[in-house]
Amino acid sequence: MRKMNKRMMAVTLACAMLIGAVGLTGCGKSADEGSKAGEEVTIKYTTYSAGPDHIQDLESMIAEFEKQNEGIKVDYEVIGYSDYFTKLQTQAASKTLPDVFEINYENFINYAQNGVLLDMSTLAGDDEDFKPEMLSGNSIEYFKYDEKLYGLTEKFSDVVMYYNKDLFDQAGVEYPQADWTWKEELEAAQALTKDGVYGSYSPVQYYELYKTVAQNGGALFDEKGNPTIDSKENTEAVQWMMDKMYLYNIQPTPEQMSGKSPEDMFKNSEIAMIRTGSWMLSTFADAGFNWDIALEPGNTKKVHHVFVDGMAASKTTKNPEAAWKFIKFMSVDPAATKIRLESNWDLPVANDATVKEKFIAQGKPESREVIFEALDTGIMPPVVKNNSQVQDAVNEELNKALIGQATVEEALSAAQEKVAKIIK
Repeated sequence: MRKMNKRMMAVTLACAMLIGAVGLTGCGKSADEGSKAGEEVTIKYTTYSAGPDHIQDLESMIAEFEKQNEGIKVDYEVIGYSDYFTKLQTQAASKTLPDVFEINYENFINYAQNGVLLDMSTLAGDDEDFKPEMLSGNSIEYFKYDEKLYGLTEKFSDVVMYYNKDLFDQAGVEYPQADWTWKEELEAAQALTKDGVYGSYSPVQYYELYKTVAQNGGALFDEKGNPTIDSKENTEAVQWMMDKMYLYNIQPTPEQMSGKSPEDMFKNSEIAMIRTGSWMLSTFADAGFNWDIALEPGNTKKVHHVFVDGMAASKTTKNPEAAWKFIKFMSVDPAATKIRLESNWDLPVANDATVKEKFIAQGKPESREVIFEALDTGIMPPVVKNNSQVQDAVNEELNKALIGQATVEEALSAAQEKVAKIIK
């Protein structure tokens, strides 16, 4: 695993956004130095996070970038997250990666190790308009490998509890509190589960798994990177995930969902509490009921997902200077930061002390500060060799438990065996 304290990175990022700022300098306005005078260059950019809700915001950012950088054009492609890294792996293998592409923290290491990323250390060092302090906390380090800079952090997000205040009021149930554990969540969800409403929802998949086991004192990997998937703590946590559906039925089973998404069920007042990301603020903004957010309940400890997205460039790009300028713009430029804030497209990484103030001032939901409070107990995704294969293997076994083809113990034992072979 990468030798970084993931929780400390999340906390450092949070603290930096709450305290002083450094001045931000806009990206340079000259054309790509690598091109001839007057020659226009076009770079291709691929993203997963813009769709479907932020394509217009991306287009606004690109328009502003092109305005600041005459002679550089950006063609973009949006690929759904479920297919994104499969396609990216294929492009990496065939040496057809786009000039610039979005990449998350947990997948970055594999691309850096495979030597397909552009080393931007010199480009960043020679850029008089760029300083590492323009990024919050130590986030300049997130996309480094072997002391070389292969990307810039673009934005971050986390996962919290969304809840339907109207359903709570109708059931006479206290709103979620910061000191809730799984016990209090269960009690509230049982009172809320009636008349076609389910009290709670959490996805059953890899990303929810590593956070949920941590809330019970477990972990998928030890400090040396060895898998500990079938530990006692992890088994208890996964049993809790299953019991919410099949023992207490406070969460709909896959059959009861009938193909509906949990987000749609929440918006239709069919789910009272849902664990999902800060990126859903804009999606739920037009919900026809009163809602708010709260910190997630844990069991033995409180833990929240923290996700970090970055931007990298292909080692084979023919326009490295233009690629660097676009990456820098999307990371720290004030115009990009403003668009991201106003559209609720995750949280910008720019080291600007007004970010939290502007974010909270946007209004609904009332408890927007929870997004920042969750960072104090943040956990980053595990970073291991062959990360995508590890996720697929774990999800395959989790799904067997979900549909009754295996017990929790059998599923985790099988996942442990598979993952041990994958990361050998």
